[in-house]
Amino acid sequence: MNLLGILENGLFALAQVLRLPVIVLLWVSVAAAVFMAGGCAMEFLARRRERAGFDLNTWLDQGTLLGADDARQASLPAALAALLRDVKAERGKAGKVKFGDGGLEHLVLEREERARRTLNGSRLLVKVGPSLGLLGTLIPMGTALAALTAGNLEVMAGQMVVAFTTTIVGLSAGTVAFVVQVVRHAWVNETVREQRFLAERVAGELARE
Repeated sequence: MNLLGILENGLFALAQVLRLPVIVLLWVSVAAAVFMAGGCAMEFLARRRERAGFDLNTWLDQGTLLGADDARQASLPAALAALLRDVKAERGKAGKVKFGDGGLEHLVLEREERARRTLNGSRLLVKVGPSLGLLGTLIPMGTALAALTAGNLEVMAGQMVVAFTTTIVGLSAGTVAFVVQVVRHAWVNETVREQRFLAERVAGELARE
């Protein structure tokens, strides 16, 4: 057997070795897609509940940010209330100077990074899901072609079923992740925009002190 034949057979064997991990990862992708969809639905209900009748401009007209009491602060959406709590806590520790030296900006950027980090999982699955589906398609097709050469149509048909099934599963997981990504990206942008607005108001209040 020549060198080229050895290398080709080695690649075929390597592809077959990858078959089990690919199928396992496809199942993981399905579980992740279901988990993300459920989490997105729960977040939708939570946002709908906490934002029912809430208007940020109306809330700001009720008084200063730094002087907001616990009851007024509790009426904020969770992300904004958490930012305001952090601002008050850091202000109590270091005073006005820390924010003047970039502490407020750092706090807001840290919150923004934390919010955007929640998109990493769905962004990854959008790429990985279809890729795993493609791998799960091509690997059994190699076996199916080998079976066709040997005249074993039953094995070939079984491998083709596996090939097309993995494609469907991978694309479905990627599609669910993409929908979750789009919806949650809009929510994150809204939260980041409101947090920056609150930070500007806090900076203005600190400057007037």
